[in-house]
Amino acid sequence: MPHFYVNPKNIKKNTFTIEEEQFHYLANVRRFSSGDEIKIFDGLGNSFLARIDNVTKERITGTVISAKTFQNPRVKISLYTAIPKGDRFEWLIEKASEIGIYRLIPVIYSRSVVSEISKSKFERYQKISLSASSQCSRADIMPVEKIETFESILKFLNGNMLQNTLNIMPWECEDGRSISKILSGIDEKITYINIFIGPEGGFEQKEINAALKCDFKTVTLGKNILRVETAAIVASSLAVSYVEN
Repeated sequence: MPHFYVNPKNIKKNTFTIEEEQFHYLANVRRFSSGDEIKIFDGLGNSFLARIDNVTKERITGTVISAKTFQNPRVKISLYTAIPKGDRFEWLIEKASEIGIYRLIPVIYSRSVVSEISKSKFERYQKISLSASSQCSRADIMPVEKIETFESILKFLNGNMLQNTLNIMPWECEDGRSISKILSGIDEKITYINIFIGPEGGFEQKEINAALKCDFKTVTLGKNILRVETAAIVASSLAVSYVEN
């Protein structure tokens, strides 16, 4: 059944209202009409079975039939990734959202090719994440956060060595330790996993050294060198599969 985002302020008790861009899509593209049942979600973790009661020239209104609250996973996985060139980052955002990544943080590393995000692109990335939630029936929306430097992230982590957080860094020079090996013995206290994906040129040694001082765990993703978006989704998928099992 179709699954569409509705601003939470437009869901009140047992009624909902859809306006603006989403209204145009449902009314003029998908051509939903009175009596049709759809699934809606508020982006905050709540899904609803709903019925369209009225379609005007400006909005859709309807009735909420039943509600279902999304259960957050015990371990939340965040992806700290370099930005690949071209439109590959958009694909990465979409797939990260689909597989259940908690949040995505673009990172500037020493060898990063892309080191800034324009306002228009940032807004587009937010829409891609929202669209991915609709497509895969996810009840929340994976935040795509503002770009950060690796140095600033390490500075924060160095001053906040959290016992409930595991930092994982896929690295081409690591050949003896895999994600599965680390996560198979994960401490029950761990509630956050951060995955750090480097740029196309790889991490500089000084970045690896600084990360190790913050108790990062370097891992291998196999013998082949992967592109940024491939490494991000492979590592994320492996982590998600262990968290869910």
